[in-house]
Amino acid sequence: MRIDSEKNGNMIKGLCLGLAVILMGAAIVALPFSGGMEGLIQGWKQILIAPCPLITDYFGIGGISATFFNAAICSFACWMIAAVSRARVNASFLAAYLLVVAHCFYGMNFLNIWPCYIGVILYYIKKKKNFREHLHIAMFSMAFGPLVSEMLLRYPIGEAFEPGASGFTLSGIILTLIIGLAAGMVLPGMLEGALWMHKGYNLYNGGLAFGLVGCFLYAFLYKTMGLESSGLIELNNRFYDGIGESDWLFSNFVFVFIFGFTLAVGYVLNGKSFKGYRELMKETGHMSNFAERYGMPLCFINFGVYGFMVLAYMNLIMLLTEGVAFTGPTVGAIFASVTFAAIGQHPKNTWSIFMGYAVLFVFVTFVCMLQGREVPWTLSTQGYINGVAFATGLAPIHGRYGWRSGMAAGIISASICTSTAAIHGGFMLFNGGFSAGITALILVPILEHHFPHMRVEN
Repeated sequence: MRIDSEKNGNMIKGLCLGLAVILMGAAIVALPFSGGMEGLIQGWKQILIAPCPLITDYFGIGGISATFFNAAICSFACWMIAAVSRARVNASFLAAYLLVVAHCFYGMNFLNIWPCYIGVILYYIKKKKNFREHLHIAMFSMAFGPLVSEMLLRYPIGEAFEPGASGFTLSGIILTLIIGLAAGMVLPGMLEGALWMHKGYNLYNGGLAFGLVGCFLYAFLYKTMGLESSGLIELNNRFYDGIGESDWLFSNFVFVFIFGFTLAVGYVLNGKSFKGYRELMKETGHMSNFAERYGMPLCFINFGVYGFMVLAYMNLIMLLTEGVAFTGPTVGAIFASVTFAAIGQHPKNTWSIFMGYAVLFVFVTFVCMLQGREVPWTLSTQGYINGVAFATGLAPIHGRYGWRSGMAAGIISASICTSTAAIHGGFMLFNGGFSAGITALILVPILEHHFPHMRVEN
């Protein structure tokens, strides 16, 4: 079947614009819950001037309306730049766009996304390459938003920072530009190198690449300089009280609308049928591109079906275990989990990873009961909600080696997902992708040793 790449690109542009409109609509609908328009403006201001290392809840800092507004504004900006520059829009662009949307709920904002973005553009200009072909990499680089905010607002003053005060200084602005632009110019090369390391078994390739860069920057800026990072701003956040809040209903409604809409659009564009979706779900996800092979209508269907599966998992764990509900990071995690629905993820090659998290939780609970200790975490603990969203990037392991290997990948990723943030100080938002990358580095050599005929040569 011949796929029209230009038609695919137009559909992706339409999806991106439609998602931005939905986010803006959600911000408007949520106004009564956030003090009206004045509350939205004040909330967005607080989001812009707040340090935001992992995992900073923008619902708690600025309110639900301001957070959706932040996501809408940033996504509109990315869409507009792509449209005006006539950039190449493909499945990788869609993945980057969805990650921008996801992290605008807990770490990215309209102030901190630009230095690294511009750095990537400058890199391609210096290399005399067409940056329009690589705009998705510039959007991936926005994952260093927390580092940019830290440099701009709180480095090196640390505890002297006053929450709610802008605290902009000339030295902070200069340092932000130097660090942000330098990081952006390094990242394109790191992305290519990371792909060679995990051999395509981690769809969130940027997680491993940016995590390694983040480790260096954190070590240099803090440990080497004899400074300590200040961590999160303490919040009295009612959104952590559980699923009894109205925000649970609001967030579910938003996602049901988004996934239902894309599923319906895909169904109509696919000739009012699901023809071909069974074939798509036979794909391993390893070095796959569903958009190029099957077309965007089937990818829309996959986006909807897979999205509903993720949403069902999130609601189930909130009902069965104690933890957080629909915080900003939780909403962001759901967007992040469907990032590669047009490239490598589908329900059939990801369910075992969710199961791996559940199996580890049952094991930890059993051991703690035997020892008379309190269970240290649950499936709805915030770090594990966000961890599993990115662990789904290990879908190619299930696809090529089977569900047992996928479950092992989930268990390993769950074991390390809350420890990796300490290595980069929480200043890089792809922490789950970093954990998934480390998991691939551990697991893939073992699998290739036991199944040499499956070995992938770079």
